[in-house]
Amino acid sequence: MEDYLSLTDTARCLGMSLKEASREIGRADLKTVLYQGRKCYLRVDIIDWLTREFGSLAADRLAAAEQSNAETAGIDPSALLVTEMLFNRIILPHRVGTASSMLRTVAAEACRSGALYDEKDLLEQLIQRERATSTALRCGVALTHPLDVSKLYIEHSLLMLFRPPHPLPFGEKTGRLTALFFLMVFPVANEHLHILARLNRMLRSKDFIDDLLMARDEDEILNIIEERETAILKKL
Repeated sequence: MEDYLSLTDTARCLGMSLKEASREIGRADLKTVLYQGRKCYLRVDIIDWLTREFGSLAADRLAAAEQSNAETAGIDPSALLVTEMLFNRIILPHRVGTASSMLRTVAAEACRSGALYDEKDLLEQLIQRERATSTALRCGVALTHPLDVSKLYIEHSLLMLFRPPHPLPFGEKTGRLTALFFLMVFPVANEHLHILARLNRMLRSKDFIDDLLMARDEDEILNIIEERETAILKKL
């Protein structure tokens, strides 16, 4: 995905027709810019909007968006991608008590994984993203990601899951505390949107979230995720 997206590009990301995408973008009131003689949207704005929008889309719309972005990014839509990417990437930190300490932990562990190298730059991008709009969802999960991934040097895509010892205030608009934190760092935006759509489908189950919170360790969490993702794939 380029830095500038046409209406056609955006429709493909949503898995919608041009008419449907135009209607949805109109409701969002996104700003347009002129790029190579045509009206386009900034990639950063589109990703930010879709991060919020995916949470309210019906399940069939999410499935369509997931499939469309998988095809664009060259991803096998039948792969257990969330489960595979979270192998050895589930962290249960012991000393996290605030939103800022959570973000510091996320940045440090992400760089420890080898996917990124500049912890300071990643932390700044995560902070800027949360200042712009909180990534915390009403279900008690946050889908954290850098505001502008193009400003970071990334060795490879990264998905991580963090479960602090207790829920934290993280900016969810109704005031609900956040208990689970996913980190999404994807240089290819369509891969980001594919995973984002799949996670949103998985998180529609309260039992799934409760099971993650009650799991004893990282292995049990991964098994729960694999079971849920397998069930989701059967509905594609």
